[in-house]
Order: sequence, then C-alpha cells, then structure tokens
Amino acid sequence: MNQHTRESRWSVRKRLNRDLLEHLCLLRGFSADDLQPDYSAHLHDPNLLPDMVVARRLIRQAVENGSHVTIFGDYDADGTPASALLSMTLTKINVPHDVMLPTRSTGYGLHCEQVEEIIKRSKLLITVDTGINSLEEIKMAKDAGLGVIVLDHHLPGPELPVADAIIDPHRKDSTYPFAQLCGCALAFKLVCALVEDFHEITKGYCKWLLDLVAISTVADMMPLVGENRALVHYGLVVLRQNRRVGLQALLEEAGVQSDSITSSTIGFIIGPRLNASGRLSDNTPALRLLLTEDKKKAKALAKEIEQANVTRQSLVDEVLSEAREQLFKQNDNGDRIFTLFGRDWPSGVVGLVAGRLVFEYSRPVIVGSLQNGEIRASARSIEKYSIVDGLTRCATHLGTFGGHAQAAGLSTNASNWEKLSSALKRDAVNCLDEHDLVKRYVAEAFLEKSDLTTKVASSLEKLAPFGLGNTKPLLILRDADVADVRFIGSDARHLKMLLNSALGNLEVIGFDLADRYKQQSLKSGNFLGYLENNYFQGAERLQLRLVDFQPREAVIELA
Repeated sequence: MNQHTRESRWSVRKRLNRDLLEHLCLLRGFSADDLQPDYSAHLHDPNLLPDMVVARRLIRQAVENGSHVTIFGDYDADGTPASALLSMTLTKINVPHDVMLPTRSTGYGLHCEQVEEIIKRSKLLITVDTGINSLEEIKMAKDAGLGVIVLDHHLPGPELPVADAIIDPHRKDSTYPFAQLCGCALAFKLVCALVEDFHEITKGYCKWLLDLVAISTVADMMPLVGENRALVHYGLVVLRQNRRVGLQALLEEAGVQSDSITSSTIGFIIGPRLNASGRLSDNTPALRLLLTEDKKKAKALAKEIEQANVTRQSLVDEVLSEAREQLFKQNDNGDRIFTLFGRDWPSGVVGLVAGRLVFEYSRPVIVGSLQNGEIRASARSIEKYSIVDGLTRCATHLGTFGGHAQAAGLSTNASNWEKLSSALKRDAVNCLDEHDLVKRYVAEAFLEKSDLTTKVASSLEKLAPFGLGNTKPLLILRDADVADVRFIGSDARHLKMLLNSALGNLEVIGFDLADRYKQQSLKSGNFLGYLENNYFQGAERLQLRLVDFQPREAVIELA
C-alpha cells in the first residue's frame, strides 16, 4: 500500500449552538418539519414527471385490450426491486406480463436479441432503471409495433430513444422539482399516478410499496435529501413492519430483527444480498424472493441468496488481493487516476473492488475484466472528479459506457485499453491537483463535555435516515490520551480503546483499524468518529465509532 493511503486532512465546522442537535440542524438547514417528514407535503405530484400522462394511457390501453406486457429491469438492488414493484402492480390490475432481467453474461441494459424475444409475445415494453440510452433497441421495438415506456434515472445522451413515454427526471425539458430519484422510485411514482385510473390501486397500497423504494434508494446510493428523505423515512417504517415474506426470510437468514432496521441495515445487509446473485450471474432469485407469498419458497430463496452473498464476499477478497498486486505494475505512484484489469475477473465484483481502492487511495479507479478480447470495467470516483464526464471526454477509445459522476460502467476492445488509460490519466491531470487526492474529513463539531451523554447520542438519530447527502455526523474528540487499547475480533482486525480527556472517559470502537494503530502506536491524539449508543446485553453505553485518528499536534482547519 503506498503513501497516499494514510494521508488525511481534517477540518471542522464552527459551533453554532451549544446544543449539538440544534447546531447540526443549523448546519444542514434542517427545520423541525425536516426532522419528521410529512408524507403528503414532502412528496411531489407524480404527474409532474415528463410523459407520465402518456405512460398512464398506455397502461390503461393494455388493460382494456388484454395486451401482454414485458417489464425489463436490471440485475441490481434498484432495477430488481423496481421490476418486482411493477410486477405486483400489473398483477393487481390483471395485466398479463413477464419480467426480464439481464444477466452478467448478456451485460447491462437492453439488447436486440432480447427485443426479438419480447416482440414475439408483448404489445407493451416497460424498461425500468435502464433504457434511456438504448436507442437502437427501442427503435427496433417501436418498428415492430410495440408501445414503449422508459422509466430511467440515468443521464440521457444527446439523443433520446423513440419511446412513447420517457420518464426520466434528468431530461432537459423536465420540470419535476427533484431529479435524484432512483429507478424504483420512478416505478413507484408511476404506480402512484395510476391511483387516478384504477380503483384497485389505492393510496394505501402505494404506501406499502415504500419498503422497496427505500431499499433501492439507499442501495443505489441516491442522496438522502429532499423527496428521497421522505421516501426512505416512510420506507423504513414499512420495512420495520415487514409484511413481505421474502424480506422476512432474508432478514432471518442474516440474523437481523425487523424492528431494528435503519438505512445502514439496507446499505450493509439488505442491499448487498439483493445484489449478490446479480453480481455473480442472474438476479432472478432476488426477484422471486421479493414476489413470493410462499414462506417455504421464501426460506429456500433466502438461503440461496445468503450463499451467493458469501461467494460474492469471497470473490471480492480474492480479486481485491490480485488487484493490489497489479495496481503498481499497471500504474505509477503519482497517477491521478488508476486503471487496471485482470484476466477473467468476475465482472460483477470489479465495481466493489474499485470502490475499495478509491477508499484506500483517494483517487478515481477503474477496474476491468479481460474476457475474449474485450475489457468490461467498472469505475468509481471521488467528489472532485466526475468519472462519467471523464469517460465522455475519452469516448473515442470506448465501446460503450454510462453512469453517474461517482460510478460508471464501460467496455472497450482490449487493444484500446492502453490508449484509454493514457487519455484518462491526462484528463485527470487537467482536472485534479495533488490536494484533491488527499483524503479529507469535514467534522461538524468538536465534542464538548455536555455532548457526552447517551441522551445526546440518541437525539442525533432524529437526523436519520443517514446516507449520501445526509451523512451521520462526524465529530472530533480533541487532546485525548489512550488509557487502554485492545485488539478484538477473530482475526484481531478491530480496535477497542478507552480514551481519557478533559471531557472525561469515552469508549471507542474502530473497525478494521487495528493494523493502522499498531503502525502508529498513538498514545495521545485527536479522534474522529460517530457518537452513538452501543446496546449490549440490555445495557446502553456511549461510544465513539472511530473513523480516523491523528497525533495531537496535527492541524485541524476551520471548514
């Protein structure tokens, strides 16, 4: 691991109120209403989305004519729940339909071979979490006489497909007030709009779909602000009641109690499991799990998915190890973007590996898999560099690509890889300087003595749900001595400390930080982390969940 992995800079926001929660609300621009989202007030009218009226008309026509519909989704934890949500709704209004998901072997998105199959049986095609860039495929469907609805939250290209309805809040002509909806949220919006058309679809029915919307919003790393905050807030309420037998089985297999679910449960437990089969090959097991009402089938599917997740974790560890070996054989230490590939690395895990390397090296990373003369790759980036914009500037060396500012997928002929890598490295030099490659933490306050209570830690949960755009508050404990330190876990990877400062004693837990602590052997310093309550054997104890630490003399700037 090179020198960049341990370098970090801290800054801290000025304290605006002695009450920590009040201070954080002021920093984030939260009002009392934001702390308790209102379902009616904070969700926008679905009919404001572009082409929603057209989509409703096409579905009414499908019902009137008894037409067969194909839902085409994606193999991740956004496209798969979105497909399940639409399937349940079409079943409710008696529309004959089927669901198609791509596989890792076919690759992301709609392909002409799949359109040929759809044409044989369907009159209406609904794509969800995909389709906005499927120009050729959608034209093929339209030329064959199909109606086409595109529900996609990805960025449109210069040309839109010739679909009848394109519901994408990123369209230039969209006037919808909030653009950062995931694919499943767009499917939910369509169903909410259909309340006006079908008596079987009630507002109450729509609310019970919010568990799927919350899962997809968090798992697809959408910002938890604006409308998403309300969707996830109420989605968590539904998840904790958990009427879906498939999710009950999934959580039981993972050892999670429904009533304790948070956005972190989605991000670290539910989302990865609903992604696991899709990362390996085919996400049909996750789709069937979400749709089944049979407890026995749900239990069997949950076990299958749990095993897939174990396999996925093993593959990530294996490929990550190989990637670390290859990293500086294929890149120079000073490169501002790292590009690497391996032969036959499972394409479903290269994005996870890229994400790990971004975390370690604080720069964009592209990890590819070479198979049959083609490299399929996933890219992850840092805040200062839009990877999809970088790929756009280097598109002459690419086959296909698409994605967002911080994550993208791409493919290219193996013979173009070196040219692509060189072009991206030049682009990164133009867009990033050395300061951008240093890991930066912006804490929201120095801890004060009055903050160190279980009551204050509990009050911070009012800011939840936490995630991208509304992160758990990072706080700094200054000038603390390490009174006790232990290395815990089966492989002693984790760190447990007792800190002593002028504010008093504070317990600390640091996951995966044992090796780093041993390298620095810090006896005193500044400690950055999350103030929270730990519940163990019925007892509630205050602790700091450690993120980073520095020597006492390290400079902490004012943000």
